[in-house]
Amino acid sequence: MFEHSNCYVIVSFVTIVKGRHTSMAEVELGHVSFSYGSTRALKDITLSFDSGLYGLLGPNGAGKTTLMNLLTTLARPSEGSLIIHGYNAKVRSNVSHIRSAVGYLPQSFELMNASSIIRNVSYAAWAHGFSLTEAARAANLVIHDLDLDDYTHTPVRKLSGGTRQRVGIACAMVTQPDLLVLDEPTVGLDPIQRIQIRKLLDTYAQKHTVILSTHLVDDLAAMADQVIVLSKGRILLKGTMDDLAVLGDSDDKLSTIWESGYKNLLTTHGTPAGEPASQATDAKKD
Repeated sequence: MFEHSNCYVIVSFVTIVKGRHTSMAEVELGHVSFSYGSTRALKDITLSFDSGLYGLLGPNGAGKTTLMNLLTTLARPSEGSLIIHGYNAKVRSNVSHIRSAVGYLPQSFELMNASSIIRNVSYAAWAHGFSLTEAARAANLVIHDLDLDDYTHTPVRKLSGGTRQRVGIACAMVTQPDLLVLDEPTVGLDPIQRIQIRKLLDTYAQKHTVILSTHLVDDLAAMADQVIVLSKGRILLKGTMDDLAVLGDSDDKLSTIWESGYKNLLTTHGTPAGEPASQATDAKKD
C-alpha cells in the first residue's frame, strides 16, 4: 500500500484497456465569467473543445490559471454555463464524474520526494481507483513514453528540475485522461526534451483533448491545432497559429513571426508589453 501523499496533481480514473483510449472529452463554456470578490478575472468567455491540442496564451493576470481552475473543477463559474464530458460543472455532485476524465498538471505541484519515480506515478493511478497491478503497468508505460526508464527507481529528491517536471507530466497522463490540462509543462526542459514532449502531446491529442498554457509561443507553433489568447479576462483571439502569424512583423529580427504576432495583438488590443500585471488573484500564477 502507498503512503499518504499531498501530491497536487489531478488525474483521471479510466480502466486500462488494450489499444488507444478513443472516447472524446467535450468541453463547452457558454458566456462564463468568474470573479474573485470584486475583481472580475474572466469576462463572458465562450469556448468549445473537442479532440486536439489547444494553446492558451496571455500575459500575467490574463485569466489563464482561472480558466484552467474551472476546467479542472477547482473553481466554479460565477456566471454562465460549463459542461465537461456531458456534466454540468456548476453542480457539486458532478465533480467526481468530471474529475474521472481529467488529468491536470498545475504550474506548482508536489511529489513524494523520498519515493521513486515509479512509486509516485503508480500512486497517481492507484489514488484514482487502479489496482496495484494496473497502476504499476500504467506507470511503466507512461514512464517509457516520457523517456524516464533510466530513472524509474530514483528518488524524486535526486532528480534535476527538468526530470522532475517530466514526472509531473507522467502523473497527469498515467490514466490516459480524456481531458488533459497542462500549465507550463515544458518549464525547465532542455530543447531535446521539449521536442520529445511536443511529439508525445501531438500524438496524444489525436484522440484526446489537450489544453496547454504556456509563455513559449514557439512550442504552440509546433503542435497547436488552435490557440486562444487572453488578456484582462477576455478573449482577444480564437484561431490557428497561422492567424497569429498574420499579425506578425516579418522585419522583426529578434522574434519569430508568431511571437511578433502575439506581441502586436497584445499591444493593439490587449495589454501592452511592460504594463503592470492585473491585480486579480491569479496574476501571480498565470
